[in-house]
Amino acid sequence: MKQLEAHPHDSDTREKLATIYARDFQRLDLATMELGHLINEPRHSPKQVAGWLNLLANFQVELGADMETVRATLMRIIENYPDLPIAEVTRRRLERLKHDFKSKEKAPGVQLGAYEQNIGLKYGRPPQHQ
Repeated sequence: MKQLEAHPHDSDTREKLATIYARDFQRLDLATMELGHLINEPRHSPKQVAGWLNLLANFQVELGADMETVRATLMRIIENYPDLPIAEVTRRRLERLKHDFKSKEKAPGVQLGAYEQNIGLKYGRPPQHQ
């Protein structure tokens, strides 16, 4: 924070701060705010802006944003840079977006039956021979 107070246009520090907010604190709102500063500064190249929009989309998927929010974030790349190669890469990512969300879903847990919890002794003790 002190670095950004002294140097508010320090892109690397702001990106690192956004990553800390998202990954360490699960604060999508703060990560979005920091990346928004970078994305909205006109001095950055299309490649940088697209990279930050992709990073924001990653955070959105990881932290539970809905598919439409992520789609809108990625569409900004296509809308702002339709003739650049990054637009085609983004189109392919949009096609895989549903898969990204599926991979984040947790599979339902399988509950073991009482017989399985008995360490494999499904039929009780074997008969005693006398």
